[in-house]
Order: sequence, then C-alpha cells, then structure tokens
Amino acid sequence: MRRWIAGAVAVSALAVAGPAYAQAKPADPVAALKKQFVAGQGVKLTEHTSIKVGRESYTRADRQGVIGFDAKGIASAENTRTPILTEKERARLEKIAAKDASFSDSVDLLTERIYLVSVGKRLYVNGGLYGTLMPENKTWIGMNGSPSSAAYGDQLINIFEPATLKYLLAKTKTVSGAQYRGSVTFAELYKVSPTFREQIATKPTGKPAKTVISWRLTLDAQKLVKRLAISWSMPVIEKVTLSASTESRYTEWGTAVNVTAPPADQVVDFKDLMKKAPEPPAAIDRNYVSVPPDDEGNTE
Repeated sequence: MRRWIAGAVAVSALAVAGPAYAQAKPADPVAALKKQFVAGQGVKLTEHTSIKVGRESYTRADRQGVIGFDAKGIASAENTRTPILTEKERARLEKIAAKDASFSDSVDLLTERIYLVSVGKRLYVNGGLYGTLMPENKTWIGMNGSPSSAAYGDQLINIFEPATLKYLLAKTKTVSGAQYRGSVTFAELYKVSPTFREQIATKPTGKPAKTVISWRLTLDAQKLVKRLAISWSMPVIEKVTLSASTESRYTEWGTAVNVTAPPADQVVDFKDLMKKAPEPPAAIDRNYVSVPPDDEGNTE
C-alpha cells in the first residue's frame, strides 16, 4: 500500500538558469509541454502531501527538487522529501518504542528527510531504515526505476507524459479560465500512464481499480502546467479509509538541470542489500530514506 502513497526542503547544488519562454505560444497544453522537452532543461518542483487514516491525520510530506528533460520527456529527477508525523502519531509510535528498544531507531528514521535521484533506469536513495545495514563504505542504495522515479510516489499523476496530459484534458468536467477539473480512476490511469504502472507495480483490480482520483490543474500564460492538485481515498480495512491529497507546483520552466547518478563505488544494489537483511527491523518504502551524510536533515 505504501508503494501507492509513498508517505522536501533543500536540493543539492544544481546548475540553474532563467526560464526559457522565448518561443511562439503553442496551440494547446500538450503542444506547449512537448516544446519544453529540451536536453539540459527542466522545471522546478515544490510539493505538499497530506495523508489520513480514517479521520485522523497520519503524516505530511514536503518535496522540493527539479525534473530534467531530454527530447523525449523526463530524463532525470532529483529532490528531497521530508516526512512529518502528526504529534498524535509520533506519540503513539514513541509509546511503542518505549516498550521495544529495537523499534526506537525506526521511529526517528521514519521522519528523516530523504534524498532521491533518478537517472535512466535507476533510482538512488540514501540512508533510511536500511541505512544501518549498509556497508560502511557505501552511502547510496540503487534499484531499478525510471527517469521519473525520484519525482513520484506522493503525486500519482505524471503530467509530463503527453498522453496522460491529453487524456486528463479530454476528461475535463469543468473549465474556468486557466483551471481544469476532472477525475480519473486507478484503472484508467494504470492504462495510460507508465509512471503510475511503475508506482503500484500490480494492475489494480476490484475495488482498488475503481478508486477515483479527483484532480485540479492550473495553466500559466504559456499553457504550461503550474499547479496540479489531487485527492483520493480507499478503504483499507473494514470501516477504515486511507485518504491522501497532494499539491504539486511547477515553476521556472526552462531552467537548466544537470542531474547525475552517485559515484558507482558509493552505491550498493538493493537486491544485494536484501540478501543480507532477510528480516528488516520495520516495513520500508523505497522513499523513506535520509539525506546524504553531510546534510543535517530531519524532521519537524
């Protein structure tokens, strides 16, 4: 389930230049998007997510980072993600930790700022619940992914996929100025979006397939997406519903982006790490990892 919701403060140094809007205004948002697919350029991301279990707020998550393009679309992504437990949830977990010392470190690790990089078909993360199992000479976990892996997990809709953006706009129910509103089911999004298929891994069936994502999309003067807000809910057990909402803002289209993979000698493969850790101390999602050692990172 966490793979579907993956429940940001500072990005590592990146080459940045001013927005590149020096072209004729495209006829529609999909055409506008495709014109931004230039190698070495991209867009900045700021994102806020809220997750509830039943009526209780469980956690929030903030992201900040960049998404880089090439001629085909997303080529890379880099961001920080900061999970923030509510006071009530933190108190509950600390109460458990007080009775079980082995659980104590997991509570802190669940709220550490994380760092994610995706390039090509690999996703790289640093630290987290598996951090204590990592060899002393390694600082990164590498795993299979896609160029957009680092940018998604909280936001379920990838508007940088032209086919996905086109599908959403075709399903628009209401339009007001530069704002569009509509809804899409998990089953529909799974069919059209490679990013969503990567996130949830398994084709949704039954009630999960019918889960509805309500979305609101705002365009800027160049017909580029500047804001995407989604909300959805799903029953997880009898009488308990999981709800999530995410607001993503995209700014400085055309900014220079240069995302690189960590040095190979600092990376341990996720599969190799799991061979040494058949029973992890707690459930982990690939997004729950800490920032690099030189960042003081954390929590609330």
